[in-house]
Amino acid sequence: MDTNNDGRISVTELMKAQQALGCNPTLEETREMIKEVDSDNSGFIELDEFITLMSERYGALEYQNYIVTEAFQYFDRDKKGYLNKDQLYSYLTKCGEVLTEREFNDVIKDIDTDGDGRIDIQEFAALLTKKNPL
Repeated sequence: MDTNNDGRISVTELMKAQQALGCNPTLEETREMIKEVDSDNSGFIELDEFITLMSERYGALEYQNYIVTEAFQYFDRDKKGYLNKDQLYSYLTKCGEVLTEREFNDVIKDIDTDGDGRIDIQEFAALLTKKNPL
């Protein structure tokens, strides 16, 4: 991450590293991450601060992955590795969601990113981790 080898990670370096990992943080979110661990208020992350940041962030991420996997397995009772539209509709209505057929189809189009008519665990995870999923 320390691309200029100065012994510390800048906001830009942290942002690029997160993007390489598949995340898409805003500049402000990245600045906030640095502030959380920047114990000497330098505006950079030094090694000890980096270790703190990564252990907190990735510990939370591992827990989130565990929860998503457990939830998916709960819904995927037939263990096929995907949810079909009927299963998803049934679960949503049991949870109290009131959707018209058109609204539901719009939700499916948004969730089913590969267009195969099924919701796999990656698509399910994306749904659960959205700020406003439905």
